Amino acid sequence: MMAAAAPASAGTVILEGSDAIGFHCPFGQTTACDYRDQTWTAIGGSDSRPILVAGLNVVNGPTGSGTHAVVNVNDLSTAGDLSDYVAIYFMAGFGCCDSNPGSIAGRQADVTAYVNGGGTVEIGNYDGDAGWDFLTGGSGNGAFIAGVGGALSGPSCTDEEAVTPTGITNGFTQPGVVSCWTHQAYGKDHFAALGFTINFFDSDPEFALENPGYGGFSSLLSNGRTVTGDSAAPEPASWALMLIGFGGLGAALRMQRRRAVATA
Repeated sequence: MMAAAAPASAGTVILEGSDAIGFHCPFGQTTACDYRDQTWTAIGGSDSRPILVAGLNVVNGPTGSGTHAVVNVNDLSTAGDLSDYVAIYFMAGFGCCDSNPGSIAGRQADVTAYVNGGGTVEIGNYDGDAGWDFLTGGSGNGAFIAGVGGALSGPSCTDEEAVTPTGITNGFTQPGVVSCWTHQAYGKDHFAALGFTINFFDSDPEFALENPGYGGFSSLLSNGRTVTGDSAAPEPASWALMLIGFGGLGAALRMQRRRAVATA
């Protein structure tokens, strides 16, 4: 199947195959809450605006934070102006296992504008539901997802994910065991064609063993850097200024050496 191009955006969309934030942390697992706060820091940075969590966990209550202000809403119908938030996190249905596009509440155009304006959106337990196609591009993405809700086989529950060097640069570290961190894994080749080329966590190797030919699998896949990753990578203009500076420094050192030789 040929993947359709993803909609162009200035912001970032992150596909998350975990329920640590919506399920394990509210149940009191410290390592899951550590991951939650890593995520909030990665997508929120030092921006003073709160993070919007859409889709209440009706079992365990609102999602909290040890690092950022968080606003919990059942869906976007009560969220107001999306530009009031540094990032939007869409929680899985009931906090676990499958995505919840109903929490968009008909505001697809507003979410698109938010991302195109530079905002960050993360979808918990993204399972390829067509309700997210406006944001992810393509169609039939579930055919390239392994695990819960996807068409491909693989562990439905695993802690064998591994943070990548790119993940570390973007603010993540290897999460502690939560008894079931990964539910979904994303075929890298298919999603790369949609613009999702930045892999923060490699999935359990079992996904690739059971499904060869998909370019490997990611459990946290993005089409852009996090706020932390952006701050770690100088913009092109900054690189240009740095190179000019280095060039000037080199010229000055060469001039010094010439003067030293001339006076020797």
